[in-house]
Amino acid sequence: MGIQRREQLLPAAVVLLVTAILIPQSSAGQTAPEDVVRLRNEAAQEAVDAAGDPVSDETREALKDVINGLIDFQELSRRALRRHWAQRTPEEQAQFVEVFRQLIRTSSVQKLEIYSADSITYQPAEIDGDRSRVMTIAHKGRNSVEILYLMHKVGDEWRAYDVVVDDSSTLRTYQDSFQREINSTSYEAMYNRMVDKLAESGS
Repeated sequence: MGIQRREQLLPAAVVLLVTAILIPQSSAGQTAPEDVVRLRNEAAQEAVDAAGDPVSDETREALKDVINGLIDFQELSRRALRRHWAQRTPEEQAQFVEVFRQLIRTSSVQKLEIYSADSITYQPAEIDGDRSRVMTIAHKGRNSVEILYLMHKVGDEWRAYDVVVDDSSTLRTYQDSFQREINSTSYEAMYNRMVDKLAESGS
């Protein structure tokens, strides 16, 4: 197969992987939380492997869907802003979620090698009503990293609102950053900076 033909097929292959991960999520209410995480991770790793190097813009957009398909951006935004969330109008909340979502999606494909583990161990989920904790261990060579997914049900789907990597909480990092910036300036100034950063990224 020629190089041009291979480049034409890569985006289609990744799109199929996006479909593969989104379809199981529609019935995630009947699936154990650790299996939902497993499906996402397997699709992400296969998509990264299929993307090749360099990664086309079309393939990169498809990868964003695979990698971020597990995240509940609404809940992540609400928790990250803490008390400032309730102070925003519904329109402001929706605007924040969209900008925050796009920024995370953009950053998620900047270092694709982090999605290529040699193997991942999944522990049975700890379920408490509509919330669950899924501990995984990613192995790469002689190194291993613990990755904890904090999840809740959205309808019938298990979605993540925090990912804790070796005791470093994604949610807590955003909480601290947002709180610090709002305290030193204002919510409006922070939001405008996020919009400017998104514009600079070309997303």
